[in-house]
Amino acid sequence: MQMADFKDKKRGGAAKNKGADDPDYENIAFTFRNHGQPKSSHLPPKNQVPAKPSPPSDSAQVPHELHKVFMGLYILLALIFLFCIILSALVLVKSSVRSQELLVMKQELWNISNSVRECQEEQKAIRRLVQQNRNVFESSVQRGDKKLSQLQTDITEIKSKVQNIQKISEMLEKLNSQPKSV
Repeated sequence: MQMADFKDKKRGGAAKNKGADDPDYENIAFTFRNHGQPKSSHLPPKNQVPAKPSPPSDSAQVPHELHKVFMGLYILLALIFLFCIILSALVLVKSSVRSQELLVMKQELWNISNSVRECQEEQKAIRRLVQQNRNVFESSVQRGDKKLSQLQTDITEIKSKVQNIQKISEMLEKLNSQPKSV
């Protein structure tokens, strides 16, 4: 039966004319009463459109409370936005401080690099001097070795000459010690 009512509502005006002739059709009328109306059996006239029911007194404050909630959300959003701006400013300031620190560190690193380069150049100069002194020392040692070997040969020559002189001297003494016969 409800299915028939549904089909009739879809058809529109044809369902209104059908009412009394159709045995499956029941005319059911619902009556709504407002909370403020006393219980009565009279129905509002059919031609008159019922007045829009007034909302309960609690619903009048809902838009005001909703307004407060939205204002609170807007304020929270504004505070978050302000916090983001402040945080961005702090990050920017911190970034510039870090940038300055990095520039100072770069300058110090540059100075250290120059100092290391100068030390390396000094070490190279000292190594060259040491090498030169070593070469001079080695050549002096070699000359001294040559002179020493020459001196040794000279000493052996002198020893041999002294021995020869001693032999000659002994021979002369022997000759002098022999009687002279004339």
